[in-house]
Amino acid sequence: MSNIVMAPLYWHADINTTFALAKALQSRGHRVLYACIPETEERIRSQGFDFIPIFSSVLPPGTLAAQYANEAEGKYLGAAGINTRVGGMCELCRNGELAKATRNFHPDLFLVSNHLPWAGIDAWKTGVPVIMSGCLIQSIPDSLSPPINSDTIPGSTLATRIKVSWEWQKLKIMSKVVERIAGLSTKKYVRNLAVASGYPVADIDFDALPWPRLVLPELIFFPECFDFHRATPIKGLFHVEPSVDTERKDKDFPWEKLDGRPLIYCSLGTLITFKYRAASRRFFQELLDAMEQRADLLAAVAIGSYLKPDEFRCPKNVILTDDAPQVALLKHARVMVGHAGSGCIRESIYYGVPMLVLPTAFDGHGNAARAVHHGLGLRADFFKVKSPELIHVIDKLLNDASYSEAVKQMSRKFVELQEQMPSIGIIESALAGRLNLHQCA
Repeated sequence: MSNIVMAPLYWHADINTTFALAKALQSRGHRVLYACIPETEERIRSQGFDFIPIFSSVLPPGTLAAQYANEAEGKYLGAAGINTRVGGMCELCRNGELAKATRNFHPDLFLVSNHLPWAGIDAWKTGVPVIMSGCLIQSIPDSLSPPINSDTIPGSTLATRIKVSWEWQKLKIMSKVVERIAGLSTKKYVRNLAVASGYPVADIDFDALPWPRLVLPELIFFPECFDFHRATPIKGLFHVEPSVDTERKDKDFPWEKLDGRPLIYCSLGTLITFKYRAASRRFFQELLDAMEQRADLLAAVAIGSYLKPDEFRCPKNVILTDDAPQVALLKHARVMVGHAGSGCIRESIYYGVPMLVLPTAFDGHGNAARAVHHGLGLRADFFKVKSPELIHVIDKLLNDASYSEAVKQMSRKFVELQEQMPSIGIIESALAGRLNLHQCA
């Protein structure tokens, strides 16, 4: 039996991805302790796991709730706020934040989110094995695969290769401009922490998205069959299972309202509905108007906590809720309508549900491009789509068997990998000292 510390990012998508693995590790006799910010304690304990807070002085209870409420009003954190947060966490890691918090647990291995490279460096200082992990497709400059925030579907032509190369160059230029003009200093904080900790700066890829990448073993909970082909393998990266916790405990739902009509499930995740509140309100109303014309269908629509049901004209065949048990609803859904976030994509594929993807930001664009490329769904413009187009696209997904066949084919691969759980073998090899820390996938 080994003691394993899981340190996910505080986003729901990142935390949710760890639950299936944590349960599997426990079933094999390992002890699991979650280390995350205080505001995540209720969510993590609700799934039956032990918890210890970290970064409490930088992100005390209520910090995220206040941030989200501000962003719903258009008041964003900005470069200064990000610098304060990242700089504060890096300073705590310089003083051994993660090591101190977990000292009494006597960790044998740390599994750290790749969104938290500073925590990865802090864990590395302890001398026990460290494995990074992530729920997003890893995005590192490559001649064949475009950045994860790109809509481009690559091809075999020279023109496509030139386009992909230009997108990476453009991104690098934009990153430098943002760092200089906005004063974003996250890379500097990570570099300074590495130097102070003795972590080799040469083993940090500062061109990776969205954060500098530590060249340590890394589990990506997105099967490789979904990704575009790369020209160069990523050092130390392992594509593993989708890590879908089929028994995840989520919000209650009025299941008695499901009446046998084909179910359309819609969710924009936990961030979009307040980061783009006005656009979300417009989109949801267009979807409700579309459903009003299709009484033969039923929809479950999660509108988030920053929009209220009385803001909408809601037809009788739509169930509005602030949050929804996504995994449970996908077991019943015929079509998923979502923002193409990693959780939306992975879980829809796992359950073989065709998708209407409406990317808004960052990885949504790259995920949507891959979904369309594989024939798993269709794409629409979140900011412009109207109810007639929504009806047309949903009908196409319901009636064109090619989409359900394609997603079910990939679903079989996802389910098979979930049953095999290759991540377990990698973790236990690291615990036994048999994993090459610079091994390629």
